[in-house]
Amino acid sequence: MEQRSQWNFESSEGGWVWTVTHPDGRTEACEQPFKTLKQCVDDANQRGYVAWKAEDERRRDLAARTPKPLARGASE
Repeated sequence: MEQRSQWNFESSEGGWVWTVTHPDGRTEACEQPFKTLKQCVDDANQRGYVAWKAEDERRRDLAARTPKPLARGASE
């Protein structure tokens, strides 16, 4: 059984809003609409929302953090 919270982001006349339904059935919603989707998602992140990156993007991030070996003779 999936135990994740279900997040929804919707655009309305007033702006962007998020709602979340937790595995125990509780629901929450943002207190105010946001002007942009980014602001809305940033607020949701502060309340537990995790945006998973696409696999290709995760691989690029991992490759960028991989330390490069020192060239032989450079430190000798």
